[in-house]
Amino acid sequence: MTNPTRFFESPIGPIRSNRGLLHLAAGLASAWLVLSGGALQAQGKDDLTKLSVDDLMNVEVTSVARKAQKLSDTPAAVFVITQDDIRRSGATTIPEVLRMVPGLEVARINGNIWAVSARGFNNRFANKMLVLMDGRSVYSTLFSGVFWDVQDTMLEDIDRIEVIRGPGGTLWGANAVNGIINIITKHSIDTQGTLISAEAGVQGRSSAALRHGGSFARNGTYRAYAKTFNGPASIGETGLRGADGSNAGRAGFRADWGTSKGDTFTAQGDIYRGSSAQMVTLADLGNPFAAARFDRDHFAGGNLLFRWSESQSSRSDTTLQIYYDQASRAFVPLRDMRRTLDFDFLHHMKLGKHDLVWGVEYRALHGLTTSPSGVFRFDGVSAHDAMSSAFVQDEFRLTDRLHLTAGSKVLYNEASGLQLQPTVRMVLKATPRHTLWAAATSAVRTPSIFELNVREDVGVFPGAGGKPVFVEIVGDPALRPERVNSYEAGSRWLPAPSLSVDATAFHNDLKRLHGVSTARPRVDSDGRTILPIVQDDTVTGHENGAELLITYASVKDWNLALGYSFVRVVAVDATGPSSGLKVNDAQGPEHQLQFRSMMKLSSVVELNTTVYYVDRLVVDRVPAYLRFDMRLAWRPVPACELSIAGQNLFHAFHTEFVEASIPGAATPVRRTVYGKVTWRF
Repeated sequence: MTNPTRFFESPIGPIRSNRGLLHLAAGLASAWLVLSGGALQAQGKDDLTKLSVDDLMNVEVTSVARKAQKLSDTPAAVFVITQDDIRRSGATTIPEVLRMVPGLEVARINGNIWAVSARGFNNRFANKMLVLMDGRSVYSTLFSGVFWDVQDTMLEDIDRIEVIRGPGGTLWGANAVNGIINIITKHSIDTQGTLISAEAGVQGRSSAALRHGGSFARNGTYRAYAKTFNGPASIGETGLRGADGSNAGRAGFRADWGTSKGDTFTAQGDIYRGSSAQMVTLADLGNPFAAARFDRDHFAGGNLLFRWSESQSSRSDTTLQIYYDQASRAFVPLRDMRRTLDFDFLHHMKLGKHDLVWGVEYRALHGLTTSPSGVFRFDGVSAHDAMSSAFVQDEFRLTDRLHLTAGSKVLYNEASGLQLQPTVRMVLKATPRHTLWAAATSAVRTPSIFELNVREDVGVFPGAGGKPVFVEIVGDPALRPERVNSYEAGSRWLPAPSLSVDATAFHNDLKRLHGVSTARPRVDSDGRTILPIVQDDTVTGHENGAELLITYASVKDWNLALGYSFVRVVAVDATGPSSGLKVNDAQGPEHQLQFRSMMKLSSVVELNTTVYYVDRLVVDRVPAYLRFDMRLAWRPVPACELSIAGQNLFHAFHTEFVEASIPGAATPVRRTVYGKVTWRF
């Protein structure tokens, strides 16, 4: 579809300053420093240079089947980013961390806007990628996508990030079409004591964070944190500053406890507030010469999550999760507030040769969207929405080496009706060191509020006789969900104790892709000629691709990884090939290549380097680029780590993404060097 944000990338005014939040965080920090006891915390438990290739393949994942599985036994294209990966990467944001995933397309549009997707269809609001934070969906129903400037936490608190490339709608519901990113934070027992970190770069970018963990009662542990970030506007090749400065503050907590009967409980929450500069071009229907302007996009919100788990026996366990999320955002022509309340019940049991997982979920949403400027109008939009779903999935052991998994999710909401998302997966342990898998899956992406209901004034152009023609984007309440039927096959092979090869190939049939078409001009009640651009679902197509990851760890304290991905998307409308122009969010690089080296030079010094090659973007004519990142870290004492990192070291500037729907918003990525200190006590 054409991205509905093309002309409103900035706010109408501040919601409220985040100064009060930062003062609160500073007060909490002072209290933590007084109360902290001072137990030393050593380096992360998953030091990858000390793990064999067998250990890496036996890492447990939970996102593929919503139960613990060894990575080597999962019938899906999954990649796990561990805490040690995050620390060694030198990344400062979650999107930067995600660059290391083979097949994931991560591009920085400017200093505060990212495009993240898998297997094509990338843009600022990549609407086919479901993102979860500890099981809480951060996917926005307003635009269908993720606001990456909001998705933040202390990177030191992340236990792992599980990334599934390919559909996962059977277990996770709508919008998990091209992949799932599941960010899983640490249990509070693993974050005891106090941690302070601060970093600053030569471009003026800086951040600071403080966390303290302790215990309560007999079986309880907790942590609380506060973090602030400041990113000045970037400086382009001409020396002019861009409209992409940002700042934010956030604080949060997590508590875990258990009972003598084996029940476990988790409660956690976050609050945040911030703003980011944007460049906006608004359509002025009284003036055909609309001008670009700079403004700030303000955002604020918070969430609370509660999880209860009980093990009835070694063959049966139950989980109930409830979360509440509130998010508000102010653009130049638009104010939006979303409230979400979600109930998710899950039961896992083993019956003979069957390993069964089933669950039900109910999600209630309340939204209030207004457009004081009048650029946007909504037809028939409801402030309330609800989604109900149920799923069942069974892993059946045909033989000791061959397992078959089958299941489906049934999802219902008023806009999209009843939707089925089935899957069939097979995994074959060909040898103790070679696993083959295959999968056939169907998943849906439900339409956003904008696609269904919006009327957006986007511009004016001279028509016949010089009379102005006003262009208007029009939603379609009858828009059907997009659907993908995906076929995948993969191989995980350990040809030697120090070498692993993980390969995947896929073919996706794409149905009812959302695009736009031009309707017949009409004359409104004021005598103006209106050209409607209407949302439609007539586009079909297919995509093919392959992904490869080779890991080599023959030398002590030195791991190497080589990743490659290929994807080609072909979209076809009702009349013939559209070359991807009608579905302009189908863009992405056909080829990506990365090489990572993680080395311990001594017991206290680490050197980590990464080289990325990203192919050109054809639609918006972004050239291919080569990126080199490096990080050097020194641990003078066990409690302290000093590091210096450089990003984009090959070139002074390069462009990663230019989105047509955000004119003039893109800025080149600049060579950056920054230092960081982390202290644990």
